[in-house]
Amino acid sequence: MIQIKNLRAGYDGKEILNIPSLTFNDGEITAVVGLNGSGKSTLLKSILGMNRYAGDLLVDGKNLLSSGHKTRAKTLAYLPQVHSSANLDVYTLVCHGRFPYLGFSKVLGQKDRDFVEKALRLTDMWEKREKNLAEISGGERQRAYLAMVIAQDTRMILLDEPTTYMDIKHQVEILRVLRSLADQGRGIVLTSHDLPQSFSLCDRVCLMQNGSIVAQGRSEELLADSSVVRSVMGVSLREVQGDDFLYRYGIIQ
Repeated sequence: MIQIKNLRAGYDGKEILNIPSLTFNDGEITAVVGLNGSGKSTLLKSILGMNRYAGDLLVDGKNLLSSGHKTRAKTLAYLPQVHSSANLDVYTLVCHGRFPYLGFSKVLGQKDRDFVEKALRLTDMWEKREKNLAEISGGERQRAYLAMVIAQDTRMILLDEPTTYMDIKHQVEILRVLRSLADQGRGIVLTSHDLPQSFSLCDRVCLMQNGSIVAQGRSEELLADSSVVRSVMGVSLREVQGDDFLYRYGIIQ
């Protein structure tokens, strides 16, 4: 569980975030939804300690900033929206997710290799494991990095626009993987500006505007008054027929 109280953060003397109270629970997928520039990425980076901030930010009741890097890496995994194409093959990249658990020798044991293989298969990247990152598509690269995050085996996973560059087939597959991970007890926080996906997939949605959470709750709660979503995103949603978890809602202009 991540608990936030009186969080204030920003850059170059300018305040970006002002969040009095916010909680992300284990076993749930929470979407932080807002327009570009609303502060979504800054929120994730603040949780990770990548930004200086004021206020209280606790993970399972502890301030992780007072812990070592390995302890933090065993608790929080993070996938940024933009990442470099390192000169690595896919398998080696995903092995990096196991580094917090390795000893001085940095040699992977059988348990580590099992985690790596499972993550690669979950993200449909096992057959591409020997490919260099520069040789695969943007969507495949995104799935490789997601596999690295899954292999890290943390209680909480923070994802900044996780389906970036993916075709619709792999968006569906990855979102089903995230649903499965949450059902196993992982807490997943993702940022998005995709309203139908966020409201259909996630257990809870937080609407963000100008660095503040202006509303939060389950999809049906937020859509009980469609003006709330419209005031933040400029459009609203309606429930559509069908049983596909990814498209329970459609956009209303």
